[in-house]
Amino acid sequence: MIINEEITTTVNSLVGEFEIIKDHRNSSNRTGVLEIITNNRRMFIKIYNRLSRWSPEVYAYKNWTQIFSEYAPKLIHSFNQDNSYGIITTPIYGKTINEYQINDENILKPVYYKAGELLKELHNNFKGTYFGVPAADGSPLDSNVKTNPVDYINCALESILKSGYDKELLNNSDKKLVEWCMKHSDVFVNSKPVPTNWDFSQNNWMVDKNGKFTGFIDFENMLWGIDVDSFGVVIERYTQNRPKLRKALFEGYGLNNSEKKQLQLKIVSIKMAIADITYGASIGDKRIFSLGRNLIDSLK
Repeated sequence: MIINEEITTTVNSLVGEFEIIKDHRNSSNRTGVLEIITNNRRMFIKIYNRLSRWSPEVYAYKNWTQIFSEYAPKLIHSFNQDNSYGIITTPIYGKTINEYQINDENILKPVYYKAGELLKELHNNFKGTYFGVPAADGSPLDSNVKTNPVDYINCALESILKSGYDKELLNNSDKKLVEWCMKHSDVFVNSKPVPTNWDFSQNNWMVDKNGKFTGFIDFENMLWGIDVDSFGVVIERYTQNRPKLRKALFEGYGLNNSEKKQLQLKIVSIKMAIADITYGASIGDKRIFSLGRNLIDSLK
């Protein structure tokens, strides 16, 4: 994403003259991430073209991520002017696991365990009053807000089922599986809204060159959601064939192995799979589509 003159002027007014060191997302047309230096300080600018991504990230930085202490960047400024949305943050040391292309499970297990520990701390410390994406001021960003967890899950399942069927991406066994999920959705009846990240995965977990965990980045996909929804991406995209890593994450979180929790995990996994079958097809990403298809087939 190209930084325009208007954004440059805004950033100048907030931090002074700056130099761009690196464009970390030059191929993205949705968000831009620029590493800059100003007054001998490194900072990051993140630019959005959607209020629905800027709002939850600003809210997360102002209300949730401080629980991670040194394991998350700090928000310096945020701006929303004439449809230009952005944040300026401190840097955090390291690169993501995916950037380093680390595959050694002996290196990754402690990272997954630590990620689970910090996620549990986040869930223990914050409870919401509704399910959905927060605006920057904490109010619901969407008008059709849900306060009942079962309604929230069923609404999501109905939406992805309709989308998949409308695009002729699902078969009858897929439909029956989603209907099974809705039949058993009362397993969420006592769930409380907690900070959830639909992109909670090693794609946004930072490590140093030795693979030691250094923190989390990227909170634009956060919302008030169901606790086990936090595991959807990890289950589908990173641990389908790596059970030791999934176990390390669950152990760090302290996830109990009860029948109730296992049922919840199966339902959110099915929801994630159907969503990615639809999403992958819509953007022409064969990898995401295949991951969703493989996961849902394994759950039948």
